[in-house]
Amino acid sequence: ALDILASRTGVEALRHIAEAARTLTGARYAAMGVLDSSGHNFSELIMAGSPDEHSDWEESLPGPRAEAPGVLQMLLQRASPLRLEVPFENQIETFLGVPIRAPHQALGAFYITQKEGGASFSSADEAAVQTLARHAAVAIHNLHLVEQQHELMNDLISAQEEERRAVAYDLHDGLTQFIMAAHMHLEEFSHAQENNKPERAQQELRLGLKLLEEGVLESRRLISGLRALALDDLGLAGALEQLLGEEKQRANWTHAEFNCDIGEQRFARDVETGVFRIAQEALTNARKYAHATRVAVSLKLQNDQLLLEVRDWGRGFDLGTQQLHRRGVGLRGMAERAYLLDGKCEVESTSGEGTLVRAILPVSFGECSE
Repeated sequence: ALDILASRTGVEALRHIAEAARTLTGARYAAMGVLDSSGHNFSELIMAGSPDEHSDWEESLPGPRAEAPGVLQMLLQRASPLRLEVPFENQIETFLGVPIRAPHQALGAFYITQKEGGASFSSADEAAVQTLARHAAVAIHNLHLVEQQHELMNDLISAQEEERRAVAYDLHDGLTQFIMAAHMHLEEFSHAQENNKPERAQQELRLGLKLLEEGVLESRRLISGLRALALDDLGLAGALEQLLGEEKQRANWTHAEFNCDIGEQRFARDVETGVFRIAQEALTNARKYAHATRVAVSLKLQNDQLLLEVRDWGRGFDLGTQQLHRRGVGLRGMAERAYLLDGKCEVESTSGEGTLVRAILPVSFGECSE
C-alpha cells in the first residue's frame, strides 16, 4: 500500500489498492466504492477482477452518483467489517465488506466476494483489508481536497473574468462617456467662440470642465478598484474612511457613518486588502442598487478577528429571488475573499428594509509588506 501511494495518485492509486485487496484475500472479485465529499453518493466505483466472473454481482452494486442500497448502505454506516455467507444457486456466496472511514466520516467501503476454492473469508483477510482501508482513507481524503481545489479554482477564474467584464463595462459606460461628452461640449465651445457667441461659449466650457472633473473622479475610482493605493498611505482605517467619503459623493448619500476602533493599527497585507475589497464591493452594491440615503461602515477588532459591517437602509432585496442575479458575482467574490483568508462573509437583506454585509476575518499583526 505504501508503495502504491508513493508512486501513484488519485483514482489510479485506489484502483491498485482494490486489486491488492482482491489478491491478498484470494477473492475472484473486489470493488471499492468511493463517496463524494458530501458523504451521501458515490463519485467512483472501482472494480478489480474479471467482468465475466462477477456480472451478476456487478449489477447489484451502485453505480457512480447512485445511493448505496441494502447491505452496501448498511456497511457505510458500520465501523467494523462484515462477513457473510449467502446461499445462491445451490452454492454458498462469500462476502467481505470493510468500511473506509475518517475519524468521524464514512469515505467508502471495500466489497469483496467469491473467495477462491469456496472457502470463507477469515479474520486474517479482515485484518489485511482493514490495513488497506486505512491507506485508502488517506488517498480518498486527498482526492476530495484536489476536487475542492479544482472547484475553488474554477470559481476564482470565473470571478476574475467577471471582474474584467465589470472593469470593461465601467470604462465604456463610465469614464469613456464622460470624456466623449466633455469633448462634444468643448467642440461646441470652440464653435461658439468662432461665431462670436460668448455666453454660449462660456456655458459649453463650464459643462465640458464639469464633465472632465467627473472623469477624473471616475478614473480615481477605477484605479482604486484595481489596487488599493490608499492602504499604503493611510492604513486600513484611513483607506476605508476615504472610500466611504468617495462613495458618498458619487451616490449623494445624506448620511455616511464610519465607526472604527483599530486606530492606526496595521495587519498583514492580505488581510487589509481583503477587508478593503469586501467593503468596496459592498459599498458599490449599495450605490448601484440600494437607492439609500443612509449608509454605515463599522470595523472592530474582537478576539483577534476583524469584524466588518457595511449596512444600508435602502430598498433591500430577497435573497431567494432573481433580484440577486445582478449582484451574484460581487456577493460570491466577497465570500471567496473571506474564505481564502479563513474567514466568512454573510449577507442579510429584506426587501424595503435594507442590506447588511458582515465579514469576519482572523488577523495577523505586523506591518504591511509588499
